[in-house]
Amino acid sequence: MSSKSLIFKSGSPAPKPLSSKSPTARERILEAGAEMLASGGLAHVNTNSIARAAGVGVGTFYAHFDDKFAFYRELMAIGLAELQDALGQAARDTRDESLEDQVRASVAAFVDFGRGSPALYRVVFAGGEALAQGGRAGVGFSSRGTENRLMELQREGQLDSAVDVGVAARVFNAGQGQILLWWLDAPNPPSREQLIETLVRLHPALACRR
Repeated sequence: MSSKSLIFKSGSPAPKPLSSKSPTARERILEAGAEMLASGGLAHVNTNSIARAAGVGVGTFYAHFDDKFAFYRELMAIGLAELQDALGQAARDTRDESLEDQVRASVAAFVDFGRGSPALYRVVFAGGEALAQGGRAGVGFSSRGTENRLMELQREGQLDSAVDVGVAARVFNAGQGQILLWWLDAPNPPSREQLIETLVRLHPALACRR
């Protein structure tokens, strides 16, 4: 996928590589729809309003998506894939560094994804209730990677044995996700560096270290 997306101005990837400098109808729909869902939620948009905001006909919308719920799921999939790619790259870049540096790189990748693609981030992390009328999205940000890493540390004797790694991973990831939502809209937020450093110190790999 292209790293120079015209869907999300921050640089989140398009679902397909761009073939020209002008965004395709699908790309315009995704960009406009992401902004609308981020600001109003799924209950307050429909296919007509998304198409109108994208500057296309509603028939063009249906040529790419079955309905607004399929559209929502596509945005979720794009956002989750982009975030997982960023976290995976952070892990690869710091595999030979200290545990604290590994945690910091992971947290920084998470924060920078939200800061760089705020609309897409809000769709992924603030839109769970939006599917109430249309079924489950079938996707979500998984805590499995964090849980597996905590399990490794526990087996190595570096993590308190009293800690349930499944609970710890889910508590941290849920808190991190919600804190970033707050940070993106806070009138006087802490700096990026302060946010990252605080989250690093709260990460169970460090906070529960033996």
